Amino acid sequence: MKSGKILTAIDIGTTKICVIIAVLDSENELEIKGIGNSKSEGLVNGLVVDIITASKSIYDAIKEAEKMAGFKAKNIYVGIAGDHIKSQNTLGRISVATGHEPSEITHQHITDVLNDAQNNVKIQPGNDRLDIIHVIPQYYEIDGQKGIMNPLKMTGVNLSARVHIVMADINTMKNIKKCIEESNYKVEEIFLEPIASSFAVLNQVERDLGSILIDIGGGTTDIAVFFKGSIRFSTVLALGGTNITQDIAIGLQTSPKNAEAIKINHGNAIAAMIPEDKKIEIEGIGGRESKQRSLRYISEIIEARMREILENSYSILNENHNLKMITAGLTITGGAALLANSDKLASEIFNMDTKIGYPDLTNLSGPTDRLKSPKFATVVGILYHVHQIIMGKENKIIQLKRNDPIANFFQKIINILKDF
Repeated sequence: MKSGKILTAIDIGTTKICVIIAVLDSENELEIKGIGNSKSEGLVNGLVVDIITASKSIYDAIKEAEKMAGFKAKNIYVGIAGDHIKSQNTLGRISVATGHEPSEITHQHITDVLNDAQNNVKIQPGNDRLDIIHVIPQYYEIDGQKGIMNPLKMTGVNLSARVHIVMADINTMKNIKKCIEESNYKVEEIFLEPIASSFAVLNQVERDLGSILIDIGGGTTDIAVFFKGSIRFSTVLALGGTNITQDIAIGLQTSPKNAEAIKINHGNAIAAMIPEDKKIEIEGIGGRESKQRSLRYISEIIEARMREILENSYSILNENHNLKMITAGLTITGGAALLANSDKLASEIFNMDTKIGYPDLTNLSGPTDRLKSPKFATVVGILYHVHQIIMGKENKIIQLKRNDPIANFFQKIINILKDF
């Protein structure tokens, strides 16, 4: 592999578009060259509602990153979220025996058992309008022996795979790709945002021992559980930081722009932490007179919505996963995680150790100071994820045969190196 390969990561959110252009340096490490941001317009909760406006937002962020980098963005990988995302765990099962005799498990057997898991999901009612974007093996089972992480070259009669499958609405995926293609760029692949974010905010120990990741974005909250190195559950909650801003705007009778500034500069997720006599001036709408409002009252508005987001997240997780298996604790990331005491509120609701998910930037060089925020967890995580695949650190998937549709994604990444 030659140095100088360009990689571009794009996080398409409800409130912002983030772009990073990086290159592989002489040591095959990631060096940041360009960073771009723009206000996200034409999208609502991950859905494209105005393709022209959305395309312009994405184009502006890419161009800002290109101007800083001094060259054109290439090899584009995109992170998405939205309540059109559907995830589920399923089981694939095949026979690997030759006659009645056990056989050695090959790459083709692994391909076949993952394809069987995909087929089991595709035939379910309602899934015909969904496109599979992730097929992630959790563990394998050979003749009743569970917990096998890599069955290659082992011997058995029956092979099963427990698999996490993530799907997205076909039309939404096409529209997002179209937004980027309108500016004469090509999307290599799309990632689910919490999967991408996990590569930036969770280390391997956390992924092994059991961690919850809650990414509170503008329009949605993405939830994921990791255990023994693999994702075990994921879902999307149709609430996010924009709801907090709207609540403030309504409660204070001010504009959404003023409400957003108040949330960022004065927001607190625990109202009891604010003195009762502390007040700030609130600008009126359309030239109306400003007024003094209690900062405690503003924080009560924020806390009510944050509690709703976190309590709903807890209820969903408690219904779908054994939370006693979560040893490493909870990580909250995304823009709303920057609210003061958001980690304390989450710790109270979940009754577990909680941290704010700042992206780990130690494996990046270049101008990384601008990325020191939970808001950039997804876009940094996309870079890390693609880099690991290129460097061959996810061998159990890369080794699948090239004609396997699951492996085609990873082959795409390998193919981008050929012109170098």
